[in-house]
Amino acid sequence: MTVERFDVVVIGAGPAGGQTARSLAKKGVSVVLVEKHKNFSLNNFSSAGMTLEPIDEFNIPESVVGAYWKDLVIQCTKEAYTWQGNTKKGVVLDFKKLREFLADETIKHGGKVLMGYKYESKEIQGNEVTVLLSHSDKSKSLKIETKLLVDATGPLRKVMYDANETQPEMVLGSGTEYEIEVEQEVYDKFKDKLLFFLGHKWAIKGYSWIFPMQNRVLKVGAGKTHIKSKDQEKTNKTTRKITEKIISEYIKSTNYKILDKHGGILRYSIGLKDTFYNNKVVAVGDAVSAINPRGGEGIRYAMQTGELVSNYIVEYLTTGKENFDEYQKKWRKKTLLKWKLSEYSGRRMYSRYTDNQIENRVKFFRKNFTIDDMIDSLFNFKYNKLFTRIFQYSFLKIQFLFKKEKF
Repeated sequence: MTVERFDVVVIGAGPAGGQTARSLAKKGVSVVLVEKHKNFSLNNFSSAGMTLEPIDEFNIPESVVGAYWKDLVIQCTKEAYTWQGNTKKGVVLDFKKLREFLADETIKHGGKVLMGYKYESKEIQGNEVTVLLSHSDKSKSLKIETKLLVDATGPLRKVMYDANETQPEMVLGSGTEYEIEVEQEVYDKFKDKLLFFLGHKWAIKGYSWIFPMQNRVLKVGAGKTHIKSKDQEKTNKTTRKITEKIISEYIKSTNYKILDKHGGILRYSIGLKDTFYNNKVVAVGDAVSAINPRGGEGIRYAMQTGELVSNYIVEYLTTGKENFDEYQKKWRKKTLLKWKLSEYSGRRMYSRYTDNQIENRVKFFRKNFTIDDMIDSLFNFKYNKLFTRIFQYSFLKIQFLFKKEKF
């Protein structure tokens, strides 16, 4: 069996793992990025809609952008509410190209990428970790000796926790997305905008979406939280059924072509009680719940964990100091309050509001707030006047959610 050696092994080449490896390679660290799929098109689930800020924050090139958007639309059961922008407000990324870019950047700066290798196990002896990988074609296996292992395996947290090990309490979510090619006249109706669905007709315990891509391609999907929901417990809807309903009854393309179908899960630790570091294993991305619990947006936050942790990894490699508690504290300080507010607002919207309540609240937002207010609240967590008006009547309830947390 072949044995290789690297200072750091990153398991999982999603945005979190890719950015971690990219950042470490730039810092001169001997790093290998391991991806279980043979190519990035085999794990392509992400709606990947975001604002413009992450493009500059992570130097993401134009080639990774699938489309730009300037308008925001929320379609409820009865009416659609539109916020129009005069300039570009954000992007929809090509998720496959993003991960390819991060892997290429890792190689460019001296790191290595292994495609088609699956994580099997780890063995820790003193200051060394031995990682066992198996190739997808079952023809070979590989051992890697390393000083540190990064868990970027997403919601399953396969590296941080062994198979039978107890994990923190999780809130579960799941989603389905289709990529379809439509006629030009149909595509023109949806280009330049992010369209979200709320309400019981087009969504269940969550929201659905239509996002534009290039070349007459639309991303159409639905996500749901696995929690008890008012007026929706007895429904037979699934995210697949909702997605197909939107394609047939809302988009109304008579000659569309399905390019891809994919799905994914979300496992979010309430209050960010994940294990960030334990015995030579440090976690990033979805493995530390770096995802907006209200909207499921995770790419930007996943990459931020990768960039943040790389500093503490370099400190460990150069000084031997395991300062990963500080990594956890910094991330919790940055996000815990915002995440708790998102947990609270998402739980109310997805599980407690009736159809009419959802419609009335979205109508209220449209009447009182600009597109920039909405973007600040939904994407950037700048809780301006929109946040204040929404939550002022329930401040005592929010205090109850926070009282046991220390910042």
